[in-house]
Amino acid sequence: MSSRPARKAQDSKSSILDAALDLIRRAGAPALTIDAVAEEAGFSKGGVLYNFPTKDALITGMVEHLGRQFEAEVIAARAQNLSSPCPTLSAMIDVTEGWLKQNRDLARAMLATTAAKPDLSEPFMDVKARLKAAIQDETPEVGRAWAIWASLEGLHFAEAHCVAIFNENEQAAVFEELRSRLSEFEHRD
Repeated sequence: MSSRPARKAQDSKSSILDAALDLIRRAGAPALTIDAVAEEAGFSKGGVLYNFPTKDALITGMVEHLGRQFEAEVIAARAQNLSSPCPTLSAMIDVTEGWLKQNRDLARAMLATTAAKPDLSEPFMDVKARLKAAIQDETPEVGRAWAIWASLEGLHFAEAHCVAIFNENEQAAVFEELRSRLSEFEHRD
């Protein structure tokens, strides 16, 4: 019986977080207020505040939510890339390529939302630390792996900062080059 209220509370939190992310994706970071999120989610302001007592708690929850989603997608893609010399990094290439196509506006809005308080991004840094450890376990060529990862980060941050210079075809060529470089890695025995 006790799992039902916990599940309902988690469902409420997820609904609020999804609504907050939809709101900033559609209207940008300045639109993120507790009142606007409550209206978007169909909750009372008190219902939102019960789950996220402050706007910072809401933003941290959004970052955690996105981090869990990104990590879950990497784990799922990793299972499809087990023949790669570095399955986690291969999965990160695939997932990052998809996120840049599907979540471009969200990345921009989240950057604006967390810019004044970078510590709110800590949950995503925890995800990155776990991915880094997995990559270190998978390949002896960590310098080459970090170079590929840095390229992924560069593409992502260029989009988030609205300074991306590559069109869609050029970006696809970059991802193909990163996959090619990864295929040249030695397999860890």
